[in-house]
Amino acid sequence: MSKDPPGPKDACFGFSLAHRFRHQPLTFLPELAHTYGDIASFRMGPFRTYLIFHPELIHEVLAAKAKCFRRWEWQTSVLRQWDGNGLVISDGDFWRRQRRLVQPAFHPRRFAAYGSVMVSATRQLIDRWHSEPDQPIEIVRTMTGLTLEIIAKVLFDVDVSSEVRCLGEAVAILSDTAMREMSSPVRLPDWLPLPAKRRKRWAMRYLDRTIRTIIGERRASGADKGDLLSMLLMAVDEGSGMTDQQARDEAMVLFLAGHDTTAAALAWVCYLLARYPQVQERVADEVRTVLGGQNPTAEDITRLPYTEAAIKETLRLYPPAWIWFAREAVEDVEIGGYTIPKGGIVYATPWVTHRDPRWFSEPERFDPDRFLPGRFERLPPCAYFPFGAGPRGCIGNVFAMTEMVLVMACLCQRIWLSLAPNQGEPDLTPLLALRPRGDVWLTAERRTTVVATASFNPEPTATALVTPSPLAPG
Repeated sequence: MSKDPPGPKDACFGFSLAHRFRHQPLTFLPELAHTYGDIASFRMGPFRTYLIFHPELIHEVLAAKAKCFRRWEWQTSVLRQWDGNGLVISDGDFWRRQRRLVQPAFHPRRFAAYGSVMVSATRQLIDRWHSEPDQPIEIVRTMTGLTLEIIAKVLFDVDVSSEVRCLGEAVAILSDTAMREMSSPVRLPDWLPLPAKRRKRWAMRYLDRTIRTIIGERRASGADKGDLLSMLLMAVDEGSGMTDQQARDEAMVLFLAGHDTTAAALAWVCYLLARYPQVQERVADEVRTVLGGQNPTAEDITRLPYTEAAIKETLRLYPPAWIWFAREAVEDVEIGGYTIPKGGIVYATPWVTHRDPRWFSEPERFDPDRFLPGRFERLPPCAYFPFGAGPRGCIGNVFAMTEMVLVMACLCQRIWLSLAPNQGEPDLTPLLALRPRGDVWLTAERRTTVVATASFNPEPTATALVTPSPLAPG
């Protein structure tokens, strides 16, 4: 068994490689895979770092040998500043207990109510667009506002429409802070009177105060409103429930994770449908045929396979979680014929694996047909993992997919999206969620709703076959 996988050498004790990893990850990581193969290794400052790109190796780390790894404390200590000891951060027996307490909130029987909230918020957004026709829409801010309203209603049963701007700003500040502090070898103390530190302190205080106020009011009222917060406050495991602090931590995690990545994904879906009208029309045709002009519900998800496929293909090309939180080996462990020593830091990145031509032919091509039933199932495990894998996979993956399908079904039922004049292909910003850098402007034209009578065939016809130009990796 070889001791170390191949990888680049750095005469500057790994700091120049660390600089590229920090500032140019979307080009640096594919270069590593192309040059060194399915597993690469290099020293990054004091840490020995391992990058894995093959689905089998990713499955070993995230699932088959998950007990040999833990979340890397250098990263989790950043999120702990505002997430506390929530599911994203916690480990061991406490994590397993909290997971059991939170899991019922994502039981399928609750999704009818969640879906109703998602559809209602989207219909209100469409009505606002109709009241201001011909106005360009900045889709990133718009989808951020929409997902904030949805998660606040589902999680807390509150209307945050008047607070969307401040909430969105606070989340954006913490996302930028997280990536900067996670990748920095030195962290400056928060009390320094620097602009970035002032913004961070404000964002943490604002979100903490907002969530604690809602929890306090709910505890005082004792009301069960059927939302996620009620589930958290009533959760009991082995004779004990959650303290207010535990409920606050889990609520913060669900609030932040429950909208940031989904907002980024929806912005990319809207952009790609506007860029590829053939795909947009096939989605609209399916929605018209299946729904017959009625509002979608959570029960309709399985009846909209092409809509779901378009979203999954977007998550392949632009995975919001473009790199998963690093794992630290807690013991020597064999991965791919190499020994990763105790303390070794391992990364798995959908950004690279999702664009590997071994698993996806013409990987830069936007082709939702890849994910139609009967095709996606042929992929090896972890060739596609936008929601992670194994015991630490995203607990809200079904919630997120339900939200995205229902939002896009509502939009394509009543709106035709187009690129605004002079809107080119966006550059990318790899924060906690992969987002476009800068504004992305679209136009939304009112679509005449047609009640279709023929059955929808998700297979492309001779005139509907999508042959888009390749997408640049950014």
